[in-house]
Amino acid sequence: MSAVLSKLPLTYEELVKIAGNELVRAPATFDEYWHFIGQAEFRADFYQDEIITMSYENEHHSDVMMDFAYLLQQAFPRNTRKFKVHNSNRPIYVGNFSSDHSVFNPDGSVIAQPAKHFEHSPGMNAETTPVLLFEVLSKSTRSYDFGVKLPLYKQIPTLNTIVYIETKKRSVLVIKRKNKNSWIETEYTKEADTFMINDFLFSLKDIYFQLKFD
Repeated sequence: MSAVLSKLPLTYEELVKIAGNELVRAPATFDEYWHFIGQAEFRADFYQDEIITMSYENEHHSDVMMDFAYLLQQAFPRNTRKFKVHNSNRPIYVGNFSSDHSVFNPDGSVIAQPAKHFEHSPGMNAETTPVLLFEVLSKSTRSYDFGVKLPLYKQIPTLNTIVYIETKKRSVLVIKRKNKNSWIETEYTKEADTFMINDFLFSLKDIYFQLKFD
């Protein structure tokens, strides 16, 4: 492993000490990235020849992420065998499978089945057929989520829904594919607001079940 990679944290405790609430970046090859995530306790992305580690999530972030994932499991029941809901530990591959590799870890995903993986090595792979991705926003990742990840998410052929969820205020942004190159964005901000995904009714009241706003 390179000298740069050897300085990256491998445990949550080390990550918090080094990063606080910010992202940590280190130059790396695609092979070095996979070697790194095989050792680290936390998730990391790969973009433009850099490893990008995520800041430690707070309690509100975790609560919203878990509640929305629970709702997704109802919207995409496993017994249909058409979709599978994943948490943040399943990476998503974006690229042409030979160069310009990008790997991201959304806070959750719904993957079309049977899954098709990009496989770097045995047991080290990433999903390629998401139909839905969601991110719970934070101050440290906001510009990264919108400026870097969103344009690349939109390049995934199977993807038809992207959801961004705030925790500091009641706001859910739902981005739905209209056609190959066109998307429609709708923001929901009221507790009584609802929206449909896969014929299932989502409500902001349920998404923010554990959070209270003034």
